[in-house]
Amino acid sequence: MKPFFAIGLLSVLFASCGMKDDITKKDSPTTGNLRIFYDEGLRLHIENQVFTFKATYKNAVITTVPSNEKACIEALYNDSCKVIAITRMLSEKEMQQFKAKNIYPESSVVARDAIAFVVPVSFPDSTISVAMLTEILKGNDSLYVKGKHISVIFDNQNSGSTRQLKDSLVPAGNFGKNCSAVANTPELIHAVGASANSIGVCDYAWLSDKDDRTTKEFLQQVKILAVSRGDAKLAYMPDQSNIATGDYPFCRSICIIRRSPEFSLGKGIETFIAGEKGQLMFLKQGLAPTRQEERLIEVDMTPIGSR
Repeated sequence: MKPFFAIGLLSVLFASCGMKDDITKKDSPTTGNLRIFYDEGLRLHIENQVFTFKATYKNAVITTVPSNEKACIEALYNDSCKVIAITRMLSEKEMQQFKAKNIYPESSVVARDAIAFVVPVSFPDSTISVAMLTEILKGNDSLYVKGKHISVIFDNQNSGSTRQLKDSLVPAGNFGKNCSAVANTPELIHAVGASANSIGVCDYAWLSDKDDRTTKEFLQQVKILAVSRGDAKLAYMPDQSNIATGDYPFCRSICIIRRSPEFSLGKGIETFIAGEKGQLMFLKQGLAPTRQEERLIEVDMTPIGSR
């Protein structure tokens, strides 16, 4: 009887393994295989969201690919992935290109973010105006610190931060010769920290979670500039409250864009990030979630002595 029992047990085990393989291959909001491309500036947040989702739904196999904004959109268009996370919605022109291939992407705004301007810890100033930033980006860099030329370093030449500053501050021209780009944010932090007269342009999402080990290491090398609008004397830091109120001049949205069906793993991760747990993670990591759960507090106004 023992050999037959062993054979039966093995059969059950193999059947169980096969069943799990079948489950992970089935595309549903909590099961299947999915690739997500995201703008590298969002790494800390997207990786945390995906890690938590996978820990909750064991049959979801999700691969994340850090990239840049341009490559993310191209990957979605070419069907290299079903979901992307970038810091803007698709433009009307991009939507028309997708529709020409009979693709109709769906989008969700899941959090509010910002562009951060970082300088070496020893940098002599702690604020900058939008007007001065514009002049520096155009190459008029000696206006900021008298007698000093300022170099600008972007996190990536095709990142959302680079594109947004070009569109908003230098729409009709080109960046000055003092502007250059590295491959990613860790390279940018190292480059800025090692250069006495440089300004780095990166995603605030890398710096929002003050409890994160990587963020702590970054903030030992650089500091964040506060930014003022126009001639205003009041400058704002890109922190959670100033992003939520829109007082900081360079806010933007984190968008999840997918081309997968409604009943799919792509829809599942989008719903999770836009839901209660995902929004709470953004809040705890220092960004402004799109929505927050209401807290109803009942206050007893009866005098203490009469209770």
